[in-house]
Amino acid sequence: MTLLSLLYVSRSTIDAALAETVVADIVETAGRVNLALELTGALIFTGAHFAQILEGPTGAVDTLMTSIAADTRHRNILIVDRLPVQSRSFDQWSMAYFGRVRFVERHITDLIETPSSSDRSHSSKLLRKLMHEFSVQHVPALRGA
Repeated sequence: MTLLSLLYVSRSTIDAALAETVVADIVETAGRVNLALELTGALIFTGAHFAQILEGPTGAVDTLMTSIAADTRHRNILIVDRLPVQSRSFDQWSMAYFGRVRFVERHITDLIETPSSSDRSHSSKLLRKLMHEFSVQHVPALRGA
């Protein structure tokens, strides 16, 4: 069965003083919603930006992206890539979350500021690799799928 893996980045609109509580709510809600939609994935929040990978059936990913696009806790959503995959990279996670990973900020900024999708390929591969490495080195807090 072919699945979809989607990577997007966005700019946070969350007040820094509220970020810990708001992001904890996002992660908790994402874990529940992803389980219900049979999605897996990973989220990074840098303080200024989000990067998220969603993977699962195409219809479920698209449904969730519609909801994500309407969420006012971020803006300037850029879908970096949509890749067909045969297996999940985050199969043990309904939503892996790694806390504030500030050193990833430059990779996200590169994706946002790169004008062409072909130029984004290297940065997106690197960000995907980093997110996968984080997921295998952390004990899943929210298991799913």
